[in-house]
Amino acid sequence: MELFFACKTITSKGRRDERLYLVSNRFHGPEALELYKLRWGIEQLFSHLKKRGFNLEDTHMTEAKKLEKLFALVTLAFLFSYAWGCHLRTTRKATKANARKSLFREGLESILRLLGNPHLKANERNEFIEWLRLPCLPSIFVV
Repeated sequence: MELFFACKTITSKGRRDERLYLVSNRFHGPEALELYKLRWGIEQLFSHLKKRGFNLEDTHMTEAKKLEKLFALVTLAFLFSYAWGCHLRTTRKATKANARKSLFREGLESILRLLGNPHLKANERNEFIEWLRLPCLPSIFVV
């Protein structure tokens, strides 16, 4: 079998460079990297659903109807967390801690803090409620 190899160096400020290695039996290096780049968003979504947010791998459900409902709820929770994170990034001053977080993680942590702490400032709660009341959430676009 003929195999094609590709490598890309990923650089991040303040972090050590990492390398991404790809092996393909169909696509040459640059083409394989471009295709993987298109898939990266899906990889990130699965990562958030599985380990970095909702821990779907920990469920012991096996009934198809229940799993369908669980996936529907988690998908909506992901979309709202991501969109709220987008809103926060565009309306608030970035901090070093938040700059390292994904949009999803920033939104999820904020929502959890809002729901879990009734003593937060009223303006934070009101901002979230007003955002939810918008007729169109510009950060959410589903295809």
